[in-house]
Amino acid sequence: MFNFDRLNENQKKAVTQTEGPVLIIAGPGTGKTFTLVQRIAYLVSEKGVKPSEIMAVTFTEKAARELVTRISNEFASLEINANVNEMYIGTFHAVCLRLIKENTAFSGQKEKRILDAFEAAYLVCRHIESFRNCKGFRDYFPDSLGSWRQSLEICRYAGQMREELADIDNLINDNDEDVCLLAKITLAYRQLLEKNNALDFSGIQTEMYDMMQNDPVIAENIRNTIRYIMVDEYQDTNYIQEQLVFQWAGERSNICVVGDDDQGMYRFRGATIRNILEFPQKFPQGRCRQIYLDINYRSQPDIIRFYSRWMENPDGLNLFNWDKYRYPKNLKSGRSDSRDEKSVFRCGSYNRDIQKNEALDMVMKMYSSGYVSDLNQIAFLFRSVKGSEAKELADHFEENGIRVYSPRSEMFFERLEVRQVIGCLIMCFYSYMADLRANSFCHVISDKLREYYRSCIREAQMLAKGNEHLYAYIVKTSGSISTGEKSGDTLLDLFFKIISFMPFSAYLAADINSNISETRAARNLSEISRMISRFCFLHDMHEITDINRVILPEQFFNEYMRFLYIDGIGEYEDMSEYAPSGCISFMTIHQSKGLEFPVVVIGSLGARPMKKADPLMLTAEMRCFKRKPYEPLSEIKFFDFWRLYYTAFSRAQDLLVMSIGKNSKLFSDFTDGLPDIESFRYGGSCASKVKSVNFKRVYSYTSHISVYDGCPKQYLYYKEYGFAQHKMLHTSIGSLVHETLEDINRHTISGECVTEDQVKGFFEINCLGIREATGYELDSTQREIAYRHVSGYYNRRRNELRRAFRSEEEINLIMTDFILQGIIDLIEYDDENDTLVIIDYKTGRKPDHSRYPESVAHYRRQLEIYAYLVSQRFGKKVSSMKLYYTSAEDNEDPWITFDYNESDVQKAISEVSDTIRLIESRCFEKSVQNDYACQYCDMKYYCNKSGV
Repeated sequence: MFNFDRLNENQKKAVTQTEGPVLIIAGPGTGKTFTLVQRIAYLVSEKGVKPSEIMAVTFTEKAARELVTRISNEFASLEINANVNEMYIGTFHAVCLRLIKENTAFSGQKEKRILDAFEAAYLVCRHIESFRNCKGFRDYFPDSLGSWRQSLEICRYAGQMREELADIDNLINDNDEDVCLLAKITLAYRQLLEKNNALDFSGIQTEMYDMMQNDPVIAENIRNTIRYIMVDEYQDTNYIQEQLVFQWAGERSNICVVGDDDQGMYRFRGATIRNILEFPQKFPQGRCRQIYLDINYRSQPDIIRFYSRWMENPDGLNLFNWDKYRYPKNLKSGRSDSRDEKSVFRCGSYNRDIQKNEALDMVMKMYSSGYVSDLNQIAFLFRSVKGSEAKELADHFEENGIRVYSPRSEMFFERLEVRQVIGCLIMCFYSYMADLRANSFCHVISDKLREYYRSCIREAQMLAKGNEHLYAYIVKTSGSISTGEKSGDTLLDLFFKIISFMPFSAYLAADINSNISETRAARNLSEISRMISRFCFLHDMHEITDINRVILPEQFFNEYMRFLYIDGIGEYEDMSEYAPSGCISFMTIHQSKGLEFPVVVIGSLGARPMKKADPLMLTAEMRCFKRKPYEPLSEIKFFDFWRLYYTAFSRAQDLLVMSIGKNSKLFSDFTDGLPDIESFRYGGSCASKVKSVNFKRVYSYTSHISVYDGCPKQYLYYKEYGFAQHKMLHTSIGSLVHETLEDINRHTISGECVTEDQVKGFFEINCLGIREATGYELDSTQREIAYRHVSGYYNRRRNELRRAFRSEEEINLIMTDFILQGIIDLIEYDDENDTLVIIDYKTGRKPDHSRYPESVAHYRRQLEIYAYLVSQRFGKKVSSMKLYYTSAEDNEDPWITFDYNESDVQKAISEVSDTIRLIESRCFEKSVQNDYACQYCDMKYYCNKSGV
């Protein structure tokens, strides 16, 4: 029975108003996520809605993970037996990708590679001349920008043109040269992606939109599948996202959008506040229900009054008025420990040194008095953490023993461990060292970057002087590369061998359970490994050869690393712990969105509203987009400024401090009357504790349980730290076989009678897909081996294929503390006995399980849990569980069969739970459990030297 006791009146209305369009205006701290969770639970428990009929779109992946966790916990408390993962929960991009995959499963097309923002810009940069040839290009993209900045701007314009659904084909011949330029840039960008069989983030959404527009069968199928749509942070959506929501909903219009127009601050990403402000007008008069969540459970009353006054009374400054561009609100405190006392203070000075000392003194008093028991209860928010105000204050704190957590301050390339390893890598390439000294490159670099690389070499030379083994390795490696000696090594191999020596091995040996600053070096090294891995893939340079030994380092250091250096690299952020213990957080205001802190100190109070001139984008808005600009152009800079600082102020729970420096008139009207922080009674009460992030980790058998059981240290380095792994050929063969068998099964399930020619076609398409996904190309012998696996399966089972019931079926075991996720290769239906059979494919050699049953015990445990979940989902008994070894010869039996006994399931779940508890307790000291785990592990060089 659904429990309404925890809901206030407006939350109850939001939960029970399930039919038709609903607009929920949710102020800060008003229980927005809680209300969404309750609404979903109500739909399933009281309205009988299937999980697969619900879509909930979030703004970030982190928000999606938290939502899944909270929904699964709510279902457990209500004893609802439902699979949360059947719901469409995720960002717009994630939801679109899932729908695209589900509805193009039988198209025969290769799956497109998804590019992140860096990869998209890097692709453009490598083809920049095709854009520079567009007429008028240099008027807006001068050469002084450099190829990288030009590429970033091209991606920005092309992305926004596509997301605003500009009609490129018609605009390309427009009489206006600027319009024509925008169209040509967008078309060239689109064609470049198509040529590379790739999608960027905007392309994911446009592909989904085109599918809904051009394929009425798919569109109707999606509308029939998804009956209820909820969109979080609707104020941050753009035009195409609005269109997708309405396309998915159809005439039913069961759309519930949630957001706060006062916190809209992503205009620079194409978001528009008009979507939430105009939402009710999209429907007939009176049809859209508007509900206000106005009880704030986060902040003390004085803080709420302060930021409410900030939003409601800008008119007195004679700068602007809100007119129709915000919803009026009346927030009130709902905290059980609400104290109507002064909670907003000011501190600081116009003198920067005095200001830094006052801030330090304030923090020390908070901690020494017990007002805060952990420095993570304090957050400093700035417009940018890269500016001098934030950097100088962070340095001052660190110098005085106060640790600062600021992962987006872009200090990555200045870290000692980063400079050391880059220097060691450079020293492995003698020809590059010589060119660096002479500054004689094909790809010229700036003096600043050249000096940076020199400083890296100096750090590496200091290491080599004190470590004869590292020195000997670098000398030997640089010699063999210089002479063109074939070693088979890749750039990633060099990296892993280098970090096996001191001091890198000491960085890797840091206690994973220690403070985040103690493990920062190891995490930064893992970031370097991922950078190298991506370079090798993008440039198709996996092995260092006599042919590429000169061009490889130049492309790596002078092109790839140069652009990363210009952009800056953020350091590690833990999704499960946004405020690490023992550290004060320094964050951008944007970064703090959705978070809350007991004590918030606001910096950047010398800022003023600024509108960056962008005449080309203005042309796009006026001439190319489907909708003309909404807010008055002259007011936008004020709207955005006010919304930004409102978001900052509303992060505070107990204490809000305005750090006055070079203050502007805009803030002085609101801060002049505030009491000084010196008057605050530090010992009078205690600040709230930082709330833990509420989401369960998702584990899979193959990627987590098996890895940990094989070698806990391997789990530490690859899963916890995230070091890159080689996409080895043996894994590519396994993936190729699995994907081809999946194609056979999916087409059989759809009613086709799959022929041998079709099997060959599936295999060839998947060969190309593997090549694009990993960068490795199988030679003829390897392809022959892989196809022998596939054809052997097909020939053995061609008369049994019709038994296929489900292929690549995702199942989830939702426990109190974690979610165990698995994918079943094949579920077959035995129509004679009305039972199901579970089959898992293995491409390795079949073990002698009769003599060594422990060799397959792990698989049996896995299949027992899968079988239990399958029987629960489909309401049918599972008669047997099978392993099929595709490598079996014609005269061999490829099967290993287990009987399913439900009584064994709880034991299997208990064993898996024990493993996950060890993982979550970060117990990684146990040594490798089998030699096979070491065979393809890149950390073996480190382990060998460490005596593991």
